[in-house]
Amino acid sequence: MGDFLTSPNRNDMITALQMAKNDKAARTSRPTKPARPRGTASADGASGCRYCRASLRATDNYCSHCGMPVDPVKDQPLFVVEGLSNLFNIVFFESLLEQELNRAGRYGHPISVLVVEIDNLTALERAYGYDQTNQLIRGVAEIMSGAVREPDTIAATNRVTALGMQRFMLLLPETDEEGAFRAAEKVRSLVGSTRFAVDDEESVLTISVGVASSGPAREEANLVGRATQALIMSHALGDNRIQVATDS
Repeated sequence: MGDFLTSPNRNDMITALQMAKNDKAARTSRPTKPARPRGTASADGASGCRYCRASLRATDNYCSHCGMPVDPVKDQPLFVVEGLSNLFNIVFFESLLEQELNRAGRYGHPISVLVVEIDNLTALERAYGYDQTNQLIRGVAEIMSGAVREPDTIAATNRVTALGMQRFMLLLPETDEEGAFRAAEKVRSLVGSTRFAVDDEESVLTISVGVASSGPAREEANLVGRATQALIMSHALGDNRIQVATDS
């Protein structure tokens, strides 16, 4: 599965955003120059983010680690962090999804999306209260972010704007349906086997997962929509389940 990645580093993002602001101020105080190279190139030809030094591909518009634009002259930085979970937000997720869909179509690679919900979140809130439930959500986010590969991206919806729901989305580039199911099972089992401390007690949570994949033979990906429908079907059949989307 490759190396694992923790949740986005807020300090790295703050540093990157400050560098972007400095770049913008500098550009307005001197004559315009031709656009600078996309990232920084190493001796072996690989490209790195000029802000956080993460690896970049030639087709990337934004760094998947810190959210900064590859070309700061052309593109503006995104507000990338969802405050409760400290994960990437959906705006950034959708930007990366579009980027990865274009790349998958160009090179004929598979791509998958997981949509995840904590089971019985409303019941948890009745039992523990709003603040403690938020603490549980942060715990789930931390576990899930530690279970993704370096090329993968995990994001979270905003609980307030989502009318109380808390969904997580995972973008899995170059991952077919079988690989996406394995990733979903890893996340499901990790969350289910964790004991969460709440008010000096231990609580066990479960999650349900919808999986959608797209390969070269599929003309319309609609990955988020298909994964969401699979999640709804999973809930209808019970908790703590993984449901793979059928071909549309």
